[in-house]
Amino acid sequence: MLRPRKAAHLGVRGATIRLMSHPLSPLDRSSLVGEVGPVNMTIGSLIFVEAGPGLSYDEICNRIRERIHLVPRCRQKLDEGRTGLSNAVWVDDDDFDVEVHVRLAMLPAPGGQDELMRHVGNEMSRRLDRSRPLWELHVVNGLADGRIAIIMKMHHALVDGASALGIGMTVLDIEPEAEPCEPAPETEEERPGLLLRQARRFAVKPLSKTQRLVVEGTTRVLETSPSTAAADLREAADVLRELLRSRPPAVETPFNRTISANRSYDCTTAPLEIIKSIAEATDRTVNDVLLAIVTGALAIYLREAGVDPDALERDPTTLVPVSIRREGEVGGNRISVVIVELPVAEPDPLRRVEIVGERMDELKSAGGVMAGAIFVVVGGLAPPLLSPALSTVLSAGIDFPSHNLVVSNVPGPTAPLYLNGRRVLEMYPIVPLNPADQGLNVGAFSYDGTMHFGFHTDRALDPPVGRLREAFDRAVDDMAAAAGIDTAPASIAEPAPRLAWINRTFRRT
Repeated sequence: MLRPRKAAHLGVRGATIRLMSHPLSPLDRSSLVGEVGPVNMTIGSLIFVEAGPGLSYDEICNRIRERIHLVPRCRQKLDEGRTGLSNAVWVDDDDFDVEVHVRLAMLPAPGGQDELMRHVGNEMSRRLDRSRPLWELHVVNGLADGRIAIIMKMHHALVDGASALGIGMTVLDIEPEAEPCEPAPETEEERPGLLLRQARRFAVKPLSKTQRLVVEGTTRVLETSPSTAAADLREAADVLRELLRSRPPAVETPFNRTISANRSYDCTTAPLEIIKSIAEATDRTVNDVLLAIVTGALAIYLREAGVDPDALERDPTTLVPVSIRREGEVGGNRISVVIVELPVAEPDPLRRVEIVGERMDELKSAGGVMAGAIFVVVGGLAPPLLSPALSTVLSAGIDFPSHNLVVSNVPGPTAPLYLNGRRVLEMYPIVPLNPADQGLNVGAFSYDGTMHFGFHTDRALDPPVGRLREAFDRAVDDMAAAAGIDTAPASIAEPAPRLAWINRTFRRT
């Protein structure tokens, strides 16, 4: 039912907006229903921004007020009525206030790595309040070098398709000067195309190749119905479920036990140039190299946990989204979600790359995949969300663990982004733990010449997440050394030394 009201507190002063409810998509409902017990379907990111003007609490809140009408879902909450989620709808929050969703935090002294990672883990342990719009933005001060950290939290049900990209466009710019924004619409009918028009405005500007790809991809997503993507995802999951039933269950590992509600987090970086050099030296893809590095890190971690990789009955498996665009194909995103075995018992780093690459080639060229059996033509679902989305859908109808962890690798812009004129320095993904026996996920995101890795784990994980991060750093070094690649900063074309901000600020031991 339409109802007018004033929206001054939304930052849309003087505008009268006619509002209505919207039904949940099947994927929305699935992610909400799946959030039971220790499972928290909050997707996150950790962003570092250079110090300077424009980053006060009030300035960040004002920035969001000016643009939040571009993504109406960010002002909507769940209305479950009397029948619960079965007939729930999205409705506008009459009491919406940006300041309730933007939180301010101060790290305790000395404002180092331990303090920051503990804070991130604590925040990711808390579910979002379903009585309000399902997002939060945490502005964290008190870092040792004066920079600002931002923790973005969004529920999986909120972040489908246009919402995922729209939230980023609401806050960040591709140039230091903020792009002008269309005013808030006066009627409900004007709202759906507003973000699409904003994306198209970017498209007419002179952009780098990478920036243009981001803008064009955003526009394509916004022109596609999210419900269509959800239907594609469910269809793919049905087929994948049948294929999984013919596979043995995932091997038991120290990180595949019933998780708690508490989370830990850590992160690290590696220059993209080093990863690309390893890929060139091995004649494999960047994604193959990243999976092989994760394999090496897991081998080290398993040994520290008292598990001999050679003694495992089967190799651990990971759910990973991959592109299977056919040669000469244009338009849209053709994404497959495959389950690949990681050769943790292989001691040679370069041989690991070969084995992973061969297994990925076999999976991507399999008749079932290329014929459309388990790939998803993703039009309304952003690739970084594909793995947790499919995990949610797959959890129904599979009574054994299908995979040990998720590794999500998302290519990002090579050019910098800006928040209120201040440069965004680093962006780390936080992939939710789902289902309830999955205590470890790895997210990778390339940004501005650097690969950013986030490790999201159950807090009860033993050894703890910091040991996994150390194992990952060692695996990168071992692979680079095996490939004859110097990891010293002077050897890198763009000055982005691995662990630069951590070493400079926190001086790890």
